[in-house]
Amino acid sequence: MAADKPPVQSLADLHAELALIDEEMRKAGVKFTGRDIRGWQTFSSRRGLGLRMPSPIRNPSPDDLSYDALSAHIFAWFDRRYGKKLNIVYAPSAGVIDIDGDLFSLSVSIIYGQVNVEVNPQRLTFKYSSLVKDRFPKMNLLQSLKDLTQAYAESIPPALYVDLVKQYGLIVTTYNEMMAHHSVPLVAEASVDIDAGAAALMDGISFGHARWCFHQAAEKSVKALLQHEGVSYSRRGHDLKELIELSTKLAGKVRDSTIATATCSSKARYGEVVTSVSEAILSYRSALTIIDAALKKMPGKRLFRGIVVYPGPFPDSEFDPKIDGLP
Repeated sequence: MAADKPPVQSLADLHAELALIDEEMRKAGVKFTGRDIRGWQTFSSRRGLGLRMPSPIRNPSPDDLSYDALSAHIFAWFDRRYGKKLNIVYAPSAGVIDIDGDLFSLSVSIIYGQVNVEVNPQRLTFKYSSLVKDRFPKMNLLQSLKDLTQAYAESIPPALYVDLVKQYGLIVTTYNEMMAHHSVPLVAEASVDIDAGAAALMDGISFGHARWCFHQAAEKSVKALLQHEGVSYSRRGHDLKELIELSTKLAGKVRDSTIATATCSSKARYGEVVTSVSEAILSYRSALTIIDAALKKMPGKRLFRGIVVYPGPFPDSEFDPKIDGLP
């Protein structure tokens, strides 16, 4: 593409063409979250441009219609049109951490590779670097807890850190395992159930509904494994123990007590069976244990390599604020 011959004559022309492409995508049922990339690909393909992404020019001026500026203009148009609707929402993404009876919503991210995590109230506002050469990136578990104040963080007894680490490790490991199998419809549905259960657990309106959601997530994950194994099962059954025993890979690998606490009667959804917050929390942890055990028996594209969580601050030998933090 010659530098003195812009691919489009004006920004208005580009916007008009993008509006037509966007209308085509709307009629074709393309979701909001895919329209910016799909629109960029369509424009580039139709013009035979082979545009680059990310754009070599990040914030081009309106009169810069050069080849290198086009990608930035295209994504800016979609961003102005749809804003946050373009953001991809991953599920599961919301966990629940219990700190001595107080529940906090945990923001769970997809982890690529390995991350080392500390529990450190004194670095609650510290800015950790997500990319560190020749070192594992660092995080602070407490920063992932929504609405956690500095005063509350400092009031957490260090004796509880070990339990926080166990809760966090189970949630993060299981959620990332679910993302590795998100292309399996039953696992994708299970991840939505987990998020719905976490929301119900946090709003405190129906712990029975939360427990039912966790049961459903465990059930669908086990059924996903059975499908992978080629094992038939009753489509209408909700008996977790029966389903687990049908799997040659999972039978005998999950404790009966875990299955029992993850199991929930459908009556609990409607308040016919009273569910306490402690029962719902135990159901959540048991369901995660079953989900993790089931999905680990299936092949998947795993980007997550693990976490190392310290029940307290990083040892001095493992942390350097100048290297592991942002300037």
